[in-house]
Amino acid sequence: MKKSSAWISIALTGSLITGGAVYATTYKSDKHGVITRVIDGDTVDMTIAGTQTRVRLLNIDTPETVDPSKAVECLGPEASEHLESLLQPGDKVELQYDVEREDRYGRTLAAIYKDDEFINRSIAAAGLGIAVKYEPNTKFYDEVLAGQLEAEAQTSGLFSPEVSCAIPSQVGNALTELDQVPSEAATTVEEAESMAADAAAAAAAGLLVSKSLKSLTPDTHPVTYALLAKKFPNALSKLDSSVQKAQDLEGQHSERHRELVKEGKERKKKEAEAKAKREAEKKAKREAQEAAERQAAQQAAERRATERRAAERRSTPQPRTTTPRRIEPKRPSVPKNYTGPRCYAPGGKTWKPCG
Repeated sequence: MKKSSAWISIALTGSLITGGAVYATTYKSDKHGVITRVIDGDTVDMTIAGTQTRVRLLNIDTPETVDPSKAVECLGPEASEHLESLLQPGDKVELQYDVEREDRYGRTLAAIYKDDEFINRSIAAAGLGIAVKYEPNTKFYDEVLAGQLEAEAQTSGLFSPEVSCAIPSQVGNALTELDQVPSEAATTVEEAESMAADAAAAAAAGLLVSKSLKSLTPDTHPVTYALLAKKFPNALSKLDSSVQKAQDLEGQHSERHRELVKEGKERKKKEAEAKAKREAEKKAKREAQEAAERQAAQQAAERRATERRAAERRSTPQPRTTTPRRIEPKRPSVPKNYTGPRCYAPGGKTWKPCG
């Protein structure tokens, strides 16, 4: 026996399993394989007919993790971990093929079954991959799509609003914040300022999500881009509409803030003027009262001085004064019925007979 034949014989003998199934590295059938390792969420290395082969699962696409030209996509690492939990080194699997057996990278294209579980479908049903068609290979598409629809119905994985990087979560959270922006008019400066700030923050967050999703391309984020285009086509338009509404509300709240500030200044001015008027009136009243009090005090002081002088006069004895009696000049007796010449005294008031 040749040396090479002896090695084959030994290998075949060592690979026999009870029940007659053979999974050896030299097993010539390409319908079976033995898992070597998981590369990412939709690619594995295995031994097929004695040859180390890289297998790309048909009609399923999972988020990128290993391609250096692409970003690590949402749930990419989780998809890889999930496939590692399904296919572990040494696991024996069954393979089925479609029209084209290899892709442009030289990878074998196959559907993988393990203990009657269709692995391609299981990945989609976990929400960790999407059903895809790469013509002419469409044989397993419908079954993988059925798994994807299960994930959508159960909002699992890429369809979950609880997974922060998933589209439903990103858009949903942004819309929730945008919907909470108040539209009613503020009644205070502080309230208007707070409303404007809330609207600005929500609009900025929503705009960031929108720009981030719009920047995706099928080359850099193939799975996320496909989901956005096929499963969430209205998400961005709805998000953009809500962002615009929040921006409009920010403008309204800012304008209301300016109005309230102006009203407040005018109110303070009026209050200051009213206060100044009240103070002036109070001052005038106080000054008038003080003047009246001073006048009353002065009058009281004058009364007291008058009363004091009067009292002093009453208490001081006054010397008696006599008025000299006037002595009338004795008129000369004039004979009664005198008709002779009269001689008048100076002033012409008195007279006497001449002679």
